[in-house]
Amino acid sequence: MYAWRARIGLVKPTHRGKSFAPWYTTAPEGVEIVPTFIGFRSGTRKGFEGGTDRAVELARQLREVGCEAVVVSGSPPFLLEPPAFEQEWRAKLEEELGIHVLTPVEPHALAMRAVGAKRVALATYYTADLNNALVASFAAFGVDGIPLDGYQKRPEGSNEDLYSTPLMTLDNASYLDVYNHVRRSVRALDAPVDAVYINGGGWDAGRAVEHLEADLGIPVVWAIAADIWSVYQVLGIKQSVTGYGALLSDSPPSPERILLG
Repeated sequence: MYAWRARIGLVKPTHRGKSFAPWYTTAPEGVEIVPTFIGFRSGTRKGFEGGTDRAVELARQLREVGCEAVVVSGSPPFLLEPPAFEQEWRAKLEEELGIHVLTPVEPHALAMRAVGAKRVALATYYTADLNNALVASFAAFGVDGIPLDGYQKRPEGSNEDLYSTPLMTLDNASYLDVYNHVRRSVRALDAPVDAVYINGGGWDAGRAVEHLEADLGIPVVWAIAADIWSVYQVLGIKQSVTGYGALLSDSPPSPERILLG
């Protein structure tokens, strides 16, 4: 029998199978994961147009097949809006569907607060527009974000205004690249940070997390790990797994949400 504890729907931004692996390897017995894709193909403003509308369509479909929680991934469409938009969008969809909906930025800020972090290094593959928007979003939840330079691996002639590394090129970024980029950038900061937040499922960041925690001596929260932690907190399902850092192995309780005006 499947899903006797929960059926969780995923709305993923791109057609990347690798971003589902952490969900399946960490799912407790009795939990079923149901995947869907939006299908973004470029890191441009135009490329993200209509993304939140498509996410609504997919969330409705996931509700129809019995999902009791839907996790919407993909930060850029929400970062391109004011911070309050995310909460308003989520609340409206939850009211319509009658199930839990988790969005891509707020749960990550709550995860940083859950590990006791107030000053956080933000590791992304974004340019300044999205990095600054991420800083503003975290600040709304009481977290001081310090953006690192966006990871750069740009083929000649490519140009995506929001991404420092083109979206499709990220498939070539290994966890070794993530580890080296984050460690080097954090150690170059003028002042220490309490934790590191690694945004995005486009690069293979998961296997770098525990190495970074060990070598930097601070918590490292990857976006997908934050999604996983958040949905099980909401569903009231106890889950503790190793391999993706202290957030998932220690499973600290989620702080209360902050309502934005």
